[in-house]
Amino acid sequence: MKTLLGLAAIIPGVVAALLLQEMLPAVNVLHGARFVFVPMIFCYAALALPFPAMLFAALVTGLLTDLMYLHVVAGRVEIALGCSIVFFVIYGSISNGFRPAFSRGHWWPLIPLSALGTSSFLLMQFLMITLRREELIFDQAVIWRVLAPGLLAALFAPLLHAMIRPFALLIPENPLLAKSY
Repeated sequence: MKTLLGLAAIIPGVVAALLLQEMLPAVNVLHGARFVFVPMIFCYAALALPFPAMLFAALVTGLLTDLMYLHVVAGRVEIALGCSIVFFVIYGSISNGFRPAFSRGHWWPLIPLSALGTSSFLLMQFLMITLRREELIFDQAVIWRVLAPGLLAALFAPLLHAMIRPFALLIPENPLLAKSY
């Protein structure tokens, strides 16, 4: 039951995260870096869901992300459709390895995995765009826009856990075996 509810929650969660990160302005103090919430939300799902459900969540998250970031310049697609799915499958497989610790109540893996996933996701997008444009521009602004969202994700990961965990505790693991009083 928890798995199905988790899968049902990932779609509106990713859509809400995509809309929220588009509405929030860039942080001028961090050289124009933006908030990126989708890898953090997916990381939570990868830690909470079993492996087959995580693969489905990676498919949905990657597809929604690719559709949101579909960028066509001069008739050429710069970020290929499907590359985020591959990224989220790999990232989810790594994150899902920490699932036993997460299920025992250790929520700390969410912080470094969110930071690593967010920065890796942005670096993957940057490299894909630069390879399509056949020019590599790597300056201080690029470093800030790749690393700063990862640090922001690390700061917001405990808040995400604090918001979601009370709801997860209300749902029994196996409702057919739950005691009714």
